Amino acid sequence: MATVRYFIFLNNLTSSHLRAPMTTGAPARPRCGIFPRLPPCRLGLSLLALLGTLFTSACSGKFYRNSADRETFRILQHKGAYVPNMERDFSIEPPGPVSLKEFGQTGGNAEFLGEYASSERDARILSLADALAVAVTHNREYRNRKELLYLQALDLTLVRHQFSPLLTGTGNLEFQETTRAIEENLDNLVRDSTFTRRASFGIDLLLKTGARISSSVTADFLKFVNGDLRTINNSSVVTTFSQPLLRGAGYRATTEGLTQAERDLFYALRDFARFRKEFTVRIASEYFRILQARDAVKNNYLGYQGFKISVEREEALADEDRTTQAELGQLRQAELNNELQWINALRNYSQLLDQFKIDLGIPVTENIVLDDSELGKLEIIDPVFSRDKAAEVAVATRLDLSNSREQHEDTARRILVTAQDLLPGADLVGAVDVGSPPSTQVLGIDSRLNDWSVGLDVDLPLDNKEERNAYRSALISHQRTARELELAEDRIRLEVYDASRNLETARKQFEISQLGVELAQKRLEEQNLLMELGRGTARDLVDARNDLTNSQNDYTGAIINHTTSRLNFWRDMGILFITKDGKWEKKLYAEGR
Repeated sequence: MATVRYFIFLNNLTSSHLRAPMTTGAPARPRCGIFPRLPPCRLGLSLLALLGTLFTSACSGKFYRNSADRETFRILQHKGAYVPNMERDFSIEPPGPVSLKEFGQTGGNAEFLGEYASSERDARILSLADALAVAVTHNREYRNRKELLYLQALDLTLVRHQFSPLLTGTGNLEFQETTRAIEENLDNLVRDSTFTRRASFGIDLLLKTGARISSSVTADFLKFVNGDLRTINNSSVVTTFSQPLLRGAGYRATTEGLTQAERDLFYALRDFARFRKEFTVRIASEYFRILQARDAVKNNYLGYQGFKISVEREEALADEDRTTQAELGQLRQAELNNELQWINALRNYSQLLDQFKIDLGIPVTENIVLDDSELGKLEIIDPVFSRDKAAEVAVATRLDLSNSREQHEDTARRILVTAQDLLPGADLVGAVDVGSPPSTQVLGIDSRLNDWSVGLDVDLPLDNKEERNAYRSALISHQRTARELELAEDRIRLEVYDASRNLETARKQFEISQLGVELAQKRLEEQNLLMELGRGTARDLVDARNDLTNSQNDYTGAIINHTTSRLNFWRDMGILFITKDGKWEKKLYAEGR
């Protein structure tokens, strides 16, 4: 939109006659100072027209916001189509208040939570899919990253704008009146009145060859405001042209800023797509860790209750002198230790759940629980990719590595641009000025009254140390990005190798923990039987029950660790695709099975 500026100077001096004599004893008759010869009705219409122009040129903030959104979202949609797994329905509108009414409620009757169970009464139950959907909508970091991406695209609109026709418009309306004495005679005064009204409208265009064309029209502004188009005096049209021939010439040099801005947006889009994968894995991992913490509360509670039963049995045997106080004391000590472990596990669970609320972007005061059935859905799925094959896939698909490759290309292109800056400046310039006589017809332009010029503007590089240093810096940057690209490839291979090893280790841990639970259960059954027969020892019973609790906790942790390791493995390979509501694709979850 063109920018129109008006400079209005109102002067309420009394007379409007040019060089009209006045005397100090006879005050002049008041008249209008801004439009001295206009009747009141024409003056009012002129002011209304001027105010209307000012009003229409000052668009509302809502107009500019909608205009920026339309252009920016259009760019994001167009370029996002070329970025794998980029969010399609991109928006930065703030979400409404958090509402969890659509989710089911719990009865809050989990005995293993003790007194804490009452606080979960009527709590909303969030499945993993529900938690991911809430997180991508309300998580503060996620929304910040979307806004940063929007701002990157918004900056591109300004860079593109420099290659669009740029319109300018200025207006000047001034009335000035001075009074002076003739021949130092204070009784003979002369008043000089000057009324200036000029308007200028121009257009500036930068071509991608480096040429710049500027044209401006200057006319009598009062004729437009007053509606009198019969004559426009002293009008002129000035057009200038400049085309670099050496330094700054050509498409590459002229559009370097635009090219880099376009590529920077692509880098930001890929970074955001990569962030979406990392965000989903992080939220899912936190979800499973909270379920693990809740399961640890249950396992420790069962261990604590088991010791209570054992203590009651030993007390009955002690009353019959069938066991020693030392055996009974050892079981009581184990009962107290397990009660403390249960309390600590309960505190850890509640703390993780409150932290998870912040990560979801919901108030800490919201009463939620996570769906225990999600643990039963977990299974051990081995990858179908070998370690080396997974590394090859990662090098081919990782978006951050694509950024590193293209940033290396940027430095190669910048070498050519800085090398061109070392050339002399030689610009072909020209100008045409077509004016009008003092009185002419509408638009007031007479082609016979014109001036034109053409020439060559030369700038010899007598002092080009800045350009020299920029060129040398570009060469070094190209070498550095080549090393960074090699390092990025090696690091990605290392990440995949580590993820593969972690996945293998998690599989072994699961197998060991599964076997450990079976052995611990058999040991505990055997020790309980021996204690009933009076042949067992309290130490063996304590060890067996503690080992069972620890094995159960290890088992839950192992299957969760294998699931998160598998997600990390897919993410590091670059094949984890995220849906718009934050879930990963089912076809990748099954790995083609």
